[in-house]
Amino acid sequence: MKTTYRIAATCLTTVLLALLLTGCDATAPTLKNDGQHHQPVVSSLFFEQVQNIQKPGLSTQLLQADAESDVDVLLIVLDANAYDPYLVAAPGKGVSVQTAMNEQSLEVIIGSGFVSELHSLEPVGLLQFEGSILSAVQRHGYTRILGINDSGLGVVHRKNYQRGIFHSALQTGPGIVENGKLDISVRDLQRPKYYRSFIAVCEANWVLGVSLQPMNLRPIGERLLAFFATSNMVCDDVVNLAGDREAVIAIRHADQPLLFHGDPETYKVSMLGFREK
Repeated sequence: MKTTYRIAATCLTTVLLALLLTGCDATAPTLKNDGQHHQPVVSSLFFEQVQNIQKPGLSTQLLQADAESDVDVLLIVLDANAYDPYLVAAPGKGVSVQTAMNEQSLEVIIGSGFVSELHSLEPVGLLQFEGSILSAVQRHGYTRILGINDSGLGVVHRKNYQRGIFHSALQTGPGIVENGKLDISVRDLQRPKYYRSFIAVCEANWVLGVSLQPMNLRPIGERLLAFFATSNMVCDDVVNLAGDREAVIAIRHADQPLLFHGDPETYKVSMLGFREK
């Protein structure tokens, strides 16, 4: 059956979404930071809120495998001419989504850059911030370097990284798509499923995404390639960011301070944010 994409009209029982209300005593529901899967809290306003987000150079997509399945991937598509990327880096101390967005005037944020031991805030692999190497390249494990330079975002393989390529960068992986082709083998389907976060680097756009339920990487790559094809988007690289308890995406909303999926309160070592130009 041909892959289709549509905005769902019913609640998704596995979505964590809440509105963080500044000045209110009530706190937003979050995933507990113990490394285990938890049933997310349902918001009946989720789909209405996502559809109603209107920002210049920003659009959202909810993807599903076919007309009979639940929506399982949320995408935020950013016009590269409208937004500048910014690396959030806080090794040793960490920073929350809400704090990072407010302090750095970010409109969108996705994370996390690293999977680390529970309660650890030390980076794993390369963390380069504004020219300074805060953590060295790890020669095994994560295979991609996601970086920022004057041209925007870029991705190189770990073995091709040189300090001068980017002024800020982090080590991620694996690559989900490389040179426009699926880069995850069928063996991935035998691995555990997790909540996922990822980013695609395209000719004219950056595509940020999270899975709304635990998933393998290969089905995400297949969904994305089909979406790129139907949307006439050229996207050479899609890289996996940290998942499970680390996966989060947030948008500054017109009516409320923050619209998010994941945990906006847990401190993270690194995240990738975007500002309006």
